[in-house]
Amino acid sequence: MLLGLHSSRRNFLVGAGRFAGAAAAVRLMPGSAFAAEAGGALCPPPSAWSDLAKAVKGGVLRPEDPFFADVCRPNNLRYGATLPAGIARCASATDVQACITWVKEQGMPFAVRSGGHNYAGFSTTPGLLIDMSKMAGAEALPGKDGLVKVLGGTLNSYVYKQMERLGRTITHGRCDSVGAAGFLLGGGIGFNMRKYGMASDLLRATELVTADGSHVKADADTDSALYWACRGGGGGNFGINTSFTLETRPAEAVTVFNLVWTENLPKVLKLLLTELANAPEDFGSKISVTIPSRQERCDKVPVSISVLGQLHKSKVSLREIFKSTWEMIDKSKSVVKEDVPYWTAQDFLVETTFPYYYQEKSSYMKAADIGDEAIAAMFDWAAKMPATSMPVAFKFFQVGGAINRVGPTETAYVHRGYDWLFSVEANWWRPTDSVLLIEQALEWQQRFYDDINRRTKAQGAFQNFPDPSLADWQRAYYGENLTKLAQVKKAVDPAMLFTFAQAIRPA
Repeated sequence: MLLGLHSSRRNFLVGAGRFAGAAAAVRLMPGSAFAAEAGGALCPPPSAWSDLAKAVKGGVLRPEDPFFADVCRPNNLRYGATLPAGIARCASATDVQACITWVKEQGMPFAVRSGGHNYAGFSTTPGLLIDMSKMAGAEALPGKDGLVKVLGGTLNSYVYKQMERLGRTITHGRCDSVGAAGFLLGGGIGFNMRKYGMASDLLRATELVTADGSHVKADADTDSALYWACRGGGGGNFGINTSFTLETRPAEAVTVFNLVWTENLPKVLKLLLTELANAPEDFGSKISVTIPSRQERCDKVPVSISVLGQLHKSKVSLREIFKSTWEMIDKSKSVVKEDVPYWTAQDFLVETTFPYYYQEKSSYMKAADIGDEAIAAMFDWAAKMPATSMPVAFKFFQVGGAINRVGPTETAYVHRGYDWLFSVEANWWRPTDSVLLIEQALEWQQRFYDDINRRTKAQGAFQNFPDPSLADWQRAYYGENLTKLAQVKKAVDPAMLFTFAQAIRPA
């Protein structure tokens, strides 16, 4: 559930907002004075804020309240300067409905947040921040074997704990502070996806508050078009999702590993991308080529390749899967843990991030299209990276398997038929890194991305890695499903109450 504002790519990139992350794109109420004034914010009378506080049982925070700044801080600090006028802490669907009524009455810009990890800052606003974090919980549904209901403000960490208690699992990510809502609505990737499909493929029903204030349920039999759209259509487009019903699978022991290579890197990367693509569906991996920070370069830290992942019980061993690269592994830096209880193994894989400054660009690749020249170009670009105070990486998340057994139009998540989800980062810290250096890093990232996409015939972009600099984001995120998504948008939100810089527009 990630929201923010409608603006053009070109306008978004103009000025210091591109480099220092001054202000995120702002969500505008259609026809409001705020929209007309293009920069000011409406100032509801104190009585209006009092009315909202009475209606929202979870409470309302204002800037003068303790912990206000902590609650509103996003994970991507590029957008941390955009502070809301108030934060509604929703604890129920009724609270959410009250917020929708209030913002329409006040003509107030708003954004919705579960975990606050929206890469492009679409969960920030100068208006009302609808904070879902109090609406947290996950429970097994009685009499529904393997179905678990997750509330709309739940963080991944809570979902994982409940799944561990139940002895179940789903396709899930590694970052435990991400909101489950945004994760699920945009597709949801993780080491189980080649075995079980995208996280959104396991979604069996969802409840949401729509633009007219209704609280509706969408599944295969009721509001089926809306259900289809919520399985990969991205958060913030169709309403505020208050719950998700997920099909789960038994949690069984796995092998987890973090393997590192420090020599013959172009050869190793080509072999990994080629050979791992043929691995069994029980295998999930992420390849990272890490480029050292400025200080690490001074300390002579080299570029390295690592593969993090897991293997469910399989007839094929890890050694057999890695084939030609196994003997090249740097054994002193690598770890393999075999036959580990599932959720204990996830503690090894987990990533807990702190807020920092970043931008990520992504696309989808087929292994057969990644030739020697493309691999050489990747390392040439790595050598040209303007070093910031933080390391960066270009990565390959392994897709395929069960993901590709679902047709591209069966759900809103369209990216089927690929072997790798590619991404390249730009990371920095303020004020350590200068505005000029950040500009150079972002220019490097764009040129790297464009060149490698051309060489590999890469397509699309992952909607859960929203990229504010992406030109044709509509087609990149949604491809042939864009037309149907626009029709669903017209049906549930024709006036575009839910809008942000990369929001789906009604047909």
